[in-house]
Amino acid sequence: MANSKTVLDFLEETATIYKDKIAVKDPEKTYTWGELIEKSKKAGRRIASATNGKVGFPAAILADKSSDLLAVITGIIYAGGFYVVINPEQPAGRIEKILDILRPEILICESKYQEKLDDAGFKGVKYDLDLMVSDSKEDSAQMADEEALTEIRSKLDRESPLYGIFTSGSTGSPKCIQVNHGSVIDFIGHFVKIFDFKSDDVIASQAPFDFDVSIKDIFTAFQTGAALLLIPREYFSTPKTLMDYLCDNHVTSLTWAVSALCIISGLNCFSYRVPNELRRVMFSGEVMPVKQLNIWMDNVRDARYVNLYGPSEITCNCTYYEITRRFSDKEKLPLGKAFPGRKVFLLDPEGNVIHEKGCPGEICVMGESLAVGYYNNPEETKKHFVEFGPDKKRMYKTGDLALYGDDGEMYFAGRKDFQIKHMGHRIELEEIERNTDSVEGVERSVCAFDSKKNRIYLYYKGKIDKKTLHRKEKENLPLYMVPNKFFHIREFVLNKNGKIDRKALSSLEEVIEEK
Repeated sequence: MANSKTVLDFLEETATIYKDKIAVKDPEKTYTWGELIEKSKKAGRRIASATNGKVGFPAAILADKSSDLLAVITGIIYAGGFYVVINPEQPAGRIEKILDILRPEILICESKYQEKLDDAGFKGVKYDLDLMVSDSKEDSAQMADEEALTEIRSKLDRESPLYGIFTSGSTGSPKCIQVNHGSVIDFIGHFVKIFDFKSDDVIASQAPFDFDVSIKDIFTAFQTGAALLLIPREYFSTPKTLMDYLCDNHVTSLTWAVSALCIISGLNCFSYRVPNELRRVMFSGEVMPVKQLNIWMDNVRDARYVNLYGPSEITCNCTYYEITRRFSDKEKLPLGKAFPGRKVFLLDPEGNVIHEKGCPGEICVMGESLAVGYYNNPEETKKHFVEFGPDKKRMYKTGDLALYGDDGEMYFAGRKDFQIKHMGHRIELEEIERNTDSVEGVERSVCAFDSKKNRIYLYYKGKIDKKTLHRKEKENLPLYMVPNKFFHIREFVLNKNGKIDRKALSSLEEVIEEK
């Protein structure tokens, strides 16, 4: 691992040792490590042919999570590109923005989503995902030879880009976080060692592949030879099916979004079946409600429970806290300590390091595994990735606030700006506002977030009615960004600086709409 130049190095070592062991499984298809390598190289040769042997290029995939999607992702890596998975549930307007920013060299799509790309206005060449991994004999013009992959491989190193993940942006357009091979190699090395992953682990992958939790699942499996069990999203709507899937496949590890874990504990799924083979339950993305955590700990007693923290810009996570006692419902979970190779600290608004207890400051991160930056967005990269200290080392400013408690632990204390965490996703409220303001019939809009109820509220002034605006929002925003409640107000109240007074939003008079 320490000598790996790219993630392909430890993937191939794993495939050599565990050739006939299950690598990835979904409800329809299973690949061993040997089969995954074979499928991935076929895809890689086809992609290399289409991209003329270039390296470092962006490759987009519009597809549902599956074993074949993993093979195509790995094929892109073999072909020298960096992959960006686009969730098909995204609205066409959002997909159009993503593709405009990314400008992919190649776009691979499941056939059932071809029409979605047309709706997004994509005019380029689309490649079928099934064809990429098929065993059919292709013309040599459609598939590069093995020597081409070897030549590409010689050009890749730790600094080569590996993947991109889109997150919300305050300008109204999403941002693509680009991460290189070395950052993943370093982080996964620590992650595997600290949490003792082995080849006999079965990792249940909850996160979609456009979400950075999936990075931990995929590359932990690549390094250790653990089996990756892909969970279809619809299983979370049928709890018995989900619990049977986890138990029957002898799952040992969950690294899930908080909201996914709360589905199981909140719906009393443990009264049906308990996945007693679990060795670890890890969570991130939102603050874990202690009440739900305790339900898990009461039912799955032998697992390790870990609170993970960190934005995508620092490659998955920068801190971890292993829970070794029972917390009361009113207590907060600490963020814990930094992963090796990282330095995590708090800065006040003047840029001074905070050591005092009870003083909130912005969480900042230095050290290994920082992202390359925001792809095709040097302005935002320069804004968030800055030089700090006398040595002018690179630092990422998370925008998250934290403080030190009386126990010396660091505790999350909200957001510095109007960016929030909702349904496991980081969201800029300004992006929702900008999209809303662009809707015909809207004069002005403001979003608010109720962190206790985990709900987004939209206040707007204009001629459009709430029902129509709600439909428009669903057409242009991902489901997790669509406001939970709409308030059609007569006028906004301004503060002394002439800005909308956000503190007065809840007291504004609403328009009485005709039924």
